[in-house]
Amino acid sequence: MNIAFFSKDLPSDQPNGVSVQVHRLATALTDQGHQVTCFSFSPAPDDARYQVIQSPGSGTGKTLRKFTPALMFSRVDKSKFDVLHYHGDDYLCSGSSKRFRSFYGSARDEALHAKTPGRFCYQTLFHALEWASCLRKGTLVGISAATKRALPRIRHIIPCGVPLDRFSPVQKLKTVHPSILFIGNFKSRKQGGLLLRTFRETILPAHPQTILTVVGPESVKNPNVRCLGRISETDLIAEYRKAWIYCLPSSYEGFGVPAIEAMACGCAIVAMKNAGTMEIIDHEKTGLLCTPETFASSLKKSIEAEGLRKRLIKNGEIRVRDFDIKECAKKYEKLYEASSAEARNR
Repeated sequence: MNIAFFSKDLPSDQPNGVSVQVHRLATALTDQGHQVTCFSFSPAPDDARYQVIQSPGSGTGKTLRKFTPALMFSRVDKSKFDVLHYHGDDYLCSGSSKRFRSFYGSARDEALHAKTPGRFCYQTLFHALEWASCLRKGTLVGISAATKRALPRIRHIIPCGVPLDRFSPVQKLKTVHPSILFIGNFKSRKQGGLLLRTFRETILPAHPQTILTVVGPESVKNPNVRCLGRISETDLIAEYRKAWIYCLPSSYEGFGVPAIEAMACGCAIVAMKNAGTMEIIDHEKTGLLCTPETFASSLKKSIEAEGLRKRLIKNGEIRVRDFDIKECAKKYEKLYEASSAEARNR
């Protein structure tokens, strides 16, 4: 099939949750024999096996950049493609039986967990635009049941995926002393600040050799805290393989991709209980789900209870097979084929 992807970002210059998933899915579909062309503001990633057509509008300001993708996508000549797969920003595009839209979480839920009034208003606006997309003809796909609850017109759920040929455990690389990994920032819904306070007040006094590694845009100076900034996927895999525990203290996740990446690399998971993480993690089987009140004790328990930690790691490695990006691509492929067959039979 000749498939068009539409994503304003790719991980070549904007490595975020959506752009990474788009890249992984486009790669998997290409490997399955399809021709994939991605329209984006970003250049092609170095390892892209699909075609990228970059828009010259990538130099616009940050605010304007949020709205220009929809205009750019609406102007693309789509006549030669069998599938039009939008990964956001399609509210100006016409509906079609060839149209597919993936929702990577919900702006409504982002708004409800916003930390500032400006962020709340911004996400509320985009929730209205999500509904504009939902009302157009096409196939709607959410990454989780939580996304479907926020946007009830969604009929299909296909989770995010991880390439298990790259993300895999190497237990001999685990650190000698306890180690915790966190990806995110300190002041947003990611709640890195809560983790940092817990690390200082609860973990270090009990286990003074523990190391907390932070991957993200912010930096702090604190004993036993390593701040790496933004790192490559190869380096991230190395950090997962070294860490005992991956911590996901977010108040909201549409899905929680770092959790499945960490599972694939042999980490025990400690995550805040929310709509997204509850769909990935079975409490005390594939990870520990906690509340703000039990967060500190859960993190401490994951360090001290070696038998529990090993069980979480073993079960997590089994659970993550459900999120192999190759299987996710096959599910999309079936949707594409079903839509094409329906169109031919009309």
